[in-house]
Amino acid sequence: MKWFGLADDIDDANTSADALWVAGTEGARTLALLETLQSKAPVGFGFVDRDYRRVMVNETLAAFNGSTVAAQVGRLVPDLVPLVWPSVEPLYRSVLETGEAVLGIEVDGPSQAHPEEIRHWLLSYYPVRVAGEVIGIGIVAVDNTERIRSERTHRLLATIVENSGDAIFSATTGGVVTSWNAGAESLLGYSAAEMIGRSMAVLVWNSQMPIARLSRIVAGGPTERYEGTGRRRDGTLVDVLISASASLDESGAVTGLSLIVQDISERVAAQRALEATGRRLAEAQRISGIGSFEVDPLTFEMSWSEQQYRVLGIDPTLEPSPELFMAVLHPDDVPGLTEAWRAATKTGEPLDFSYRINRADSGQQRMIKSRFQRGVGADEVTVKLAGTMQDVTDRLAAELERRTAESRFEVAFEQAGVGTAIFGLDGIPTRVNAAGCVILGRSAQELVGQSWVAFNHPDERPLGEAMAPRIVEGDDSYSAERRFLRPDGSVVWTDLHVTLVRQESGAPWYYLAQMQDITESKRIGEELAHQALHDALTGLPNRALLTDRMWRGLLGSRRRGSHLGVIFLDIDNFKVVNVSVGHSKGDELLVAAAGRIGAAIREDDTVARFGGDEFVIVCDFVSIQETMHIAERILEVMRAPFFNGSSEITATASIGIAIPDDDATPETLLRDATAAMYLAKSRGRDRVELFNDVLRARATEWMAGTSALRNGLDRGEFVVHYQPVVDLKTGFLLSAEALVRWEHPERGFIRPDDFIPLAEESGLIVPIGAWVLEQACQRLAHWQLTDPTLTVAVNLSVRQIVSPGIVDMIANALTRSNIHPSSLCLEITESVFMNDADFSGETLVRLRALGVRLSIDDFGTGYSSLSYLKRFPVDAVKVDKAFIDGLGTDPHDSALVAAIVAMADALGLVVTAEGVESSAQLNILRELQCDRGQGYYLARPMPADDMDRLVSQAHCWTVE
Repeated sequence: MKWFGLADDIDDANTSADALWVAGTEGARTLALLETLQSKAPVGFGFVDRDYRRVMVNETLAAFNGSTVAAQVGRLVPDLVPLVWPSVEPLYRSVLETGEAVLGIEVDGPSQAHPEEIRHWLLSYYPVRVAGEVIGIGIVAVDNTERIRSERTHRLLATIVENSGDAIFSATTGGVVTSWNAGAESLLGYSAAEMIGRSMAVLVWNSQMPIARLSRIVAGGPTERYEGTGRRRDGTLVDVLISASASLDESGAVTGLSLIVQDISERVAAQRALEATGRRLAEAQRISGIGSFEVDPLTFEMSWSEQQYRVLGIDPTLEPSPELFMAVLHPDDVPGLTEAWRAATKTGEPLDFSYRINRADSGQQRMIKSRFQRGVGADEVTVKLAGTMQDVTDRLAAELERRTAESRFEVAFEQAGVGTAIFGLDGIPTRVNAAGCVILGRSAQELVGQSWVAFNHPDERPLGEAMAPRIVEGDDSYSAERRFLRPDGSVVWTDLHVTLVRQESGAPWYYLAQMQDITESKRIGEELAHQALHDALTGLPNRALLTDRMWRGLLGSRRRGSHLGVIFLDIDNFKVVNVSVGHSKGDELLVAAAGRIGAAIREDDTVARFGGDEFVIVCDFVSIQETMHIAERILEVMRAPFFNGSSEITATASIGIAIPDDDATPETLLRDATAAMYLAKSRGRDRVELFNDVLRARATEWMAGTSALRNGLDRGEFVVHYQPVVDLKTGFLLSAEALVRWEHPERGFIRPDDFIPLAEESGLIVPIGAWVLEQACQRLAHWQLTDPTLTVAVNLSVRQIVSPGIVDMIANALTRSNIHPSSLCLEITESVFMNDADFSGETLVRLRALGVRLSIDDFGTGYSSLSYLKRFPVDAVKVDKAFIDGLGTDPHDSALVAAIVAMADALGLVVTAEGVESSAQLNILRELQCDRGQGYYLARPMPADDMDRLVSQAHCWTVE
């Protein structure tokens, strides 16, 4: 059998015929397959006999040796590879002598095909035995040349990278750091262990590399470079230049990112310093107003500073040129400037020249002062002309103004209407004008050269004493109101202003004093001050002075441990007095009352007019009993008739008293005294009430209730229910009255009677009423989609009628809901007319002009109902429930209802009976031909959703 090209003798003693048959058949196939595999393998295989003759070689090993299989089989190895034989011969001999394999030996040597090229081999030699005897050497060879070269290249690059002073690192395309050199650690402060495996996001730059740049790099684009500011691990900043490029594999695919970060701090610092120097120079020129320029005398190329552009008014984006400059130069000054320019070029001496320009931006003529000088090279040839220019227009104008001012000073000084004097630093006047002489009532001879101390009012400090400390402190001016004595003994008030005039060196020179006679204005000011703190009618202290007196009294009483009493007085029925005798007589009564009160109190007590017919008396250092006695005395003097000519007027008073506690303030005292006064009125007037714990509890309850109302409005705790109004002739639904309900989160539904009075008193009825109106109008707009004839009624309180903007508020609600004004009926009570019928009537006329309908609610329970129907534009009346309750049982109620219905019918008014609670009442109302009915018998007030269903069902009541 052939194996590795050898004829092997088979030991007959050890080999049977069957074994030979197998070796000759199946074994032959196996060996043929093995020979094919090893022949094509990328690793070199071969067999050498003991004489170093190559018996077998595959194509790969033959190629390693620079020839073919046929050219190498049968030849000696030293002849085939003479260049490397000295290196491998000891290995061959070792295998043959020891019978042991030599594996993984790296051998460097020249290539047989190219002797100048050194190749790197990985060789393994092992013994081949037959019947236990080593018959040759098996060879396995791998060419590691490219791998070794690649590793050396990588090591070289790694050494270069590691020893580079720049930060060099790599990352995946997702930004995870994969390598980190010593330069990166030195520059950025992070060690390789801290950064490898972490995102580059740890490195904070002044701005991240734009997404588009990163995308271009990942796509294999060119290197991206940009400058930024990095933050080191210790937080310090460093200016850097970042270069980022793609890392590619052998196929050219992007496998990651390579980044180089260079420290450019010194270059940036130098650049910044240069820019800062330029900015400082430009700023210095801007502040000084001096521009600079340079001109090449050969090419006439010019350069200007920013300030020169400003001086000339030229657009700074334009390139400097002689034509641009000549365009603004005044034509008349062209020859002179040209000559001066030539002179400077020839002599080399600095030359100053002034000329005019017409600014390019405004056309305004300005005066310019320039200085220019030539610059020469080593050969004394002019290489440039440099100079400066400054706009001196304002300075020249100022100088002219100064000279003019000096010439005018003498005239102004002498003819000024204000007293003017010049004092030496010793305080002795050297000049005084005529106006000053008139103010002081003395001649110039009496005033000049004399100390004015003798002319000062005895209570005033001398002028010199007043000014000296201020001069020491560096003040250059002094103002004060000063009094002087005239020769006749009269006092003149002056507004004195003294200014220290300094020399150009800053040293004091003299004082300029100006004075105005303010004697009359002081008198008027004192009167105005008195008027600001006193009531114009009675001359008593007003609220402002009262508050001050109360604070003083509180502080004094707390120091002394004594009491303070505050009395609040209101004249009973004073409005009736005004109406009956007129406002002027009412004012006379107030003056007389002020006099009586002042006579009834103690000398140190304070009485003030608080407003209208209200007075407050502050009693200091007093007991509660004494305060009560003082109040009783006041009541007594007030009960006496007030005479007005032959007639007399009786006007009693209601008085409330408050005694302060430890936390009292003027505000709380007035509040408590007012509450006690109202208690006195409620108990019949002409009496005194002392504020006590009951009143305090009531006030606390009022404040808590008001706060709860306000919170309820803010939190949306109010809801609107609707009670149907029915046509008593047909049974059809005509309208619904909007009724507000309070759904308290803890107390549940609160009856209107329990919160409406509080809302009225606190004024919260205005926003609550506005909200109810808005809800009702919006709900009606929804109903009218089903029944366009339906209307809605909303109650208006007295507070709402007199509140500003009520008409506009209703008009806006109508506009937002888009309902016709006639669909809205506003129900008002007769109490609206009892406070100010004229004002209320005017408001009702304006409301009626909107097109809404007006109805008088609770008709018949107030006063002068018939006059209301006559005077005011009402459309309907609602008969109060108190009259409906007596129908059929009380003849008087039946007669009154019949009269109201008949009267309303005669006046063309619609009548609605409210409070219908039985069929008997309903039948009587129908017999009386009452138009409409409303009450529990027909329907109770219901939530808006229930009312919606009632409207959608077109519900009709049975009225037979």
